[in-house]
Amino acid sequence: MVRAYAYPRLDSAIWSSPEAAPAPDHVLAFNDEAGQVVYVDSRGYPARLDLRSGALTVTRRPKLVGLTSGDGASIYAITDSGSVTRITPTGRWTFKAPLRTRDVLPQSDGSILIVGEKKDGQAVLWHLFPPDSRIIDTVDVPRAAKARRLQAGDRVILVLDSAIAAVRARDLAPLPSAEFKGRILDVAPTPSGDRLYVALVGSPELHVIDRYREGESGKVELPGPVAALRMDPLGRYLLARPLKGDSAWVVALGTQRVIGAVATTWRADLPVVAPDGKLALASGSDVRFVDAETLRPGATVRGGAKDFWHFILWDGFRPRNAALDAPVYFETRDTVRDSATVAARAADTLPPPDLSEVGRVPPAPSSTAQPQPATQPPAGQPTPPVTEMKPRTTGFVVSFATLLSEQGARGEASRLNVDGEQARVVASIVSGRPVYRVVLGPYASRADAERVGKRAAHPYWIFEGMP
Repeated sequence: MVRAYAYPRLDSAIWSSPEAAPAPDHVLAFNDEAGQVVYVDSRGYPARLDLRSGALTVTRRPKLVGLTSGDGASIYAITDSGSVTRITPTGRWTFKAPLRTRDVLPQSDGSILIVGEKKDGQAVLWHLFPPDSRIIDTVDVPRAAKARRLQAGDRVILVLDSAIAAVRARDLAPLPSAEFKGRILDVAPTPSGDRLYVALVGSPELHVIDRYREGESGKVELPGPVAALRMDPLGRYLLARPLKGDSAWVVALGTQRVIGAVATTWRADLPVVAPDGKLALASGSDVRFVDAETLRPGATVRGGAKDFWHFILWDGFRPRNAALDAPVYFETRDTVRDSATVAARAADTLPPPDLSEVGRVPPAPSSTAQPQPATQPPAGQPTPPVTEMKPRTTGFVVSFATLLSEQGARGEASRLNVDGEQARVVASIVSGRPVYRVVLGPYASRADAERVGKRAAHPYWIFEGMP
């Protein structure tokens, strides 16, 4: 049975599936427009769950491997005959590659990259736009036939034994590579792909690869060697699994520091960083929540470890506004054939525009969950202004937080002041709803922005232009 909760209220479900669903092994993607989750079940079959209707579709034939999805709408896989197949709610598309296929990498623009293997140890990448079967770009990558593939923003990362190669996804142009004095254990890219965190076998250090510096930009010292890395979906924290013991080291990526360790069992779904910055940890049969920055304990869900956990940002469970379905009536007493006259009469009846609303960002849609108390600015401090994002902003901006609550963002901004400059709140629209970023800047150089971020003593990100 699938249940949905309006996080952080985990005491009662707001939605349940009408029938039982196969247990998931891991989630591939979520499509917020269609409200569909695609995942791989415990038997290796791809499944699609519609959160609006509760309909479940499981594909058991043919046998598929290498399952992946970039948007939650299309599922890509490799058949036992070596063909690439795409499964959508409306049908299938199949492509037979010129060589043996090892991987399929869906891209954000709807295209795919297919990784083929040559006998001489080279990997070949083909670029296609399904359902068109024409190969529009191709490139050979030496020594990469057995390499692991990672998607890092608009780049494809090929992880070799002790080196990393990369190509730009849109045109397959090669990018600078990086080599290490040791065998690579794991690589964790940030959501934007701007940084790669590389763990080497037996090493207590994480190597930080910065795409803008085209090489290594620093290291993160850990208490010991690691067994695996797991990235926060929003790029705020990195979880490192120690080589021994059931725990996780929490690394704040804005300051590149190790905050501390938390006890947890490692599973496909847990530990994970929730949207509000809490850590969801598996502890015996329970799930504990801990603040990622302070490691202070929070709520505990008794028996929660028996379930598979996955966080999504979606407002589809909220009731539809009844006003949207109200009928519309038109005045028919006067029949006017001249459309210009109709427009003039309509303009005469419109109220004057309210100029006070210009530049304001509408609030987020109402939620079925109880509203959480917003963080208010400390008494006596001015309320930070909210401005709209200007796409042509130049320079480097220091971003400290991204919140869904305007009041919460104002409260965060009111506590950040560096060299007499007060942080401000910048509003923008992401996935159809407003978000509020707490920022300082812009600054003329990245070095100036880094200096301000460090002086703030708060986790931060540096962006060129607006994030």
